[in-house]
Amino acid sequence: MDLDRLRSARVAVVGDLICDKYVMGRVERISPEAPVPIVRVERESYFLGGASNVALNLKSLGCDVYLFGVVGNDSCGKRLVNMIKESGLDVGGIMVLPDRPTTLKTRVIAQSQQIVRFDREKILQIDKKYALQIASKVKESGVNAVIVSDYGKGVVSKHLIDALKGLGVFIAVDPKIKNADAYKGVDVITPNLKEACEISGVEIDAFVNGIELAAKKIIKKTRCRYLLITQGENGMSLFDRDGLIIHQPSQARDVYDVTGAGDTVIAVLTAAVSSGFDIRDAVRLSNAAAGIVVGKMGTATVSLEELKENL
Repeated sequence: MDLDRLRSARVAVVGDLICDKYVMGRVERISPEAPVPIVRVERESYFLGGASNVALNLKSLGCDVYLFGVVGNDSCGKRLVNMIKESGLDVGGIMVLPDRPTTLKTRVIAQSQQIVRFDREKILQIDKKYALQIASKVKESGVNAVIVSDYGKGVVSKHLIDALKGLGVFIAVDPKIKNADAYKGVDVITPNLKEACEISGVEIDAFVNGIELAAKKIIKKTRCRYLLITQGENGMSLFDRDGLIIHQPSQARDVYDVTGAGDTVIAVLTAAVSSGFDIRDAVRLSNAAAGIVVGKMGTATVSLEELKENL
């Protein structure tokens, strides 16, 4: 496969912008105040999360990337916008809304294990006018594909999806259950196993063919063209309206952190399809990329060079 073709992709990423904070340290004893570990903090790091991590994955592949979303008028929002600028991504598509805080996810890590995560956020659906403004800006960018990165924080809505579908380009969605009805008619949806259970209402482990049954229900409900269900250590499966197309076993050798792996999958998949790869080859590339990124600590990305070496 000529992976350099990925550089021809022009992709818009629309969705929830998140700041990921990592507090790294060591556990040396248990607290005398409660049966919890005491973490001796050694360093703190910030990473792009949510839709901004998807955009960063695309940039790492050499694609033209256009990022759209909202942040709050707060110190976390300013930090996130500055980080996006420093990464080389354009911030022209980011709106600052004063009535909402910027989502901050803080993970405490000790001896390579996540001890706890706490989130600072306020779930607020953005007004229809802002959704339409975002879609209008996406149209102006002239992209050939759109990724909707839905983390359930309020940017994604039926108004937004309908407006994006009117652009006539390939649309991929990383879903959340509460917005499942909004995804009708998109090209591909990429839930993980838990999300597939929630959207379909099928307890996948309870049936021999549970994943096939769940896929059938999701495709019928959303009328999507393709459905890619990621399954962690069991790889990923691609379905269409006729059933299973391909199953890819996991390529991960060492798993240190699965944070952001779904961002990598949908970024590589969309870049591949929009640059002319067959959907099956796009899934193979996505699977290889996921195997690389889970071997890194923190919200990570995969480069075109790493992908070439892996293949």
